[in-house]
Amino acid sequence: MKAVLGVISTLFIIASPFVLYWTLTHRDVTVASLTLLAWVALRAIPIVLTAKKEQRRAALQLPAIGLVFALLGLVSKNGVWLLVLPSATQATFGLTFLRSLRGTPLIEHFARMMDPDLGVPQQAHCRRWTKYWAYYLFALAALGLVVAATCSLAVWTLYAGVISYGMVGVLFAFEYVVRKLEFRDYNRKNPIDFVLSLLAPPRPVPAVDAKDVAP
Repeated sequence: MKAVLGVISTLFIIASPFVLYWTLTHRDVTVASLTLLAWVALRAIPIVLTAKKEQRRAALQLPAIGLVFALLGLVSKNGVWLLVLPSATQATFGLTFLRSLRGTPLIEHFARMMDPDLGVPQQAHCRRWTKYWAYYLFALAALGLVVAATCSLAVWTLYAGVISYGMVGVLFAFEYVVRKLEFRDYNRKNPIDFVLSLLAPPRPVPAVDAKDVAP
């Protein structure tokens, strides 16, 4: 059930720019705002049902942001407020990455799900890339604001619904390659890792001198 609700929630996020495009071009700002309000309500349901009590407040931040901009659009009758939502969401994610640096960096948190025993170099890599992700998301948010203010609704929909996700994927792939080449920790069953291991073979394990071994 939790997995199904998670998939539904993700689909709502991906579909929201296209829903806004349809409502703003075929209806009016009021209908678009009400549609966004309905989306916020549906988005919040999986969180309320699946999130732990201590995590619920943080998880409800994004629906709360959607609620604010939907109400601003509804009251002002200005559809630009609705177009700001994806940028506000990306900026919120960026802040989340930066705030995590006060404790365990977010990238390190994800990395420890795969390998609980991270060395010092790996921890430094995670901290460094947590900063990079934060700044990258801020840049995407700023670009989204520029597109919303200067471009047509069709161009904004293309950017918010396709291009911005593609740009996130580009950085994800780039970080993956950099990490693999830096630490040479390959999974030979993964075809990408197999190709990278041919380009940059794993470093040889230092030989242990017999006299260094305790009797």
